[in-house]
Amino acid sequence: MKTPTNSSEPGLKVSLSTAEWILFAAVYAGLSVLAAWLFYDCPAASPTAVLFLPVFIRSAKEFKTGRYREEMTNEFIRALISVSTSLSAGISPENAFMNAESDMEKLYGKGSPVCRELGMINTRVNMGMRIQDALYDMAKRNGIDEIYDFATVFAVAMEKGASFPNVISSCVSIMESRRWAECEAKVLIRAKQYEQRIMCVIPPGILAYLRISSGSFTEVLYHNIAGAVIMTACLAVYILAIFLAERIGDIRV
Repeated sequence: MKTPTNSSEPGLKVSLSTAEWILFAAVYAGLSVLAAWLFYDCPAASPTAVLFLPVFIRSAKEFKTGRYREEMTNEFIRALISVSTSLSAGISPENAFMNAESDMEKLYGKGSPVCRELGMINTRVNMGMRIQDALYDMAKRNGIDEIYDFATVFAVAMEKGASFPNVISSCVSIMESRRWAECEAKVLIRAKQYEQRIMCVIPPGILAYLRISSGSFTEVLYHNIAGAVIMTACLAVYILAIFLAERIGDIRV
């Protein structure tokens, strides 16, 4: 029997499409020009920000990966409810996953992440692979804790054979409760996240207002070494604050 690798070392690799590359590059270019004007009064210096473009792209990929995992986890748990229902009705595991794929197509559409994964599982099972091995491969591809947990429980239950539908039903119920608790925790901090994102706009907004309405107040901060050092420190603290605020909102139960 296969054993999954540790989920802390996910195999999921998300790439950006051409449209996403263009979008993120345009956003980064706009932010670079704005930062160069606000903090250094030198928009022409914005091309130097290209040195930090890989960091921005990596953050964009992490954002997309997080969104994918969120979507995949929700859809996978819904698929497991369908599988558990089929197993409780006496249907074989192989047919239960085929029924789940059909149910998820009706619910999310054929192009959804869970439908692609279930389709891959069913195709491999039809080619002779054991279903528990196909689940382990799915867990390895996605690096999602819920899939690792279910793959392990499913494999053990298949080996033991005793009360298989009850074991799977209990596992799915626990996973659903855990997911519900995580969603509840996120709802509680959602308002604070919106407040935080609004607050992130206020510092550069105030600086832009001062530059436009009372430029003489900020002249001392530009075109000299001391001002450049101060503004660089302010920019670094501002970026760090945004990073920490986003990390605080990343809730796992």
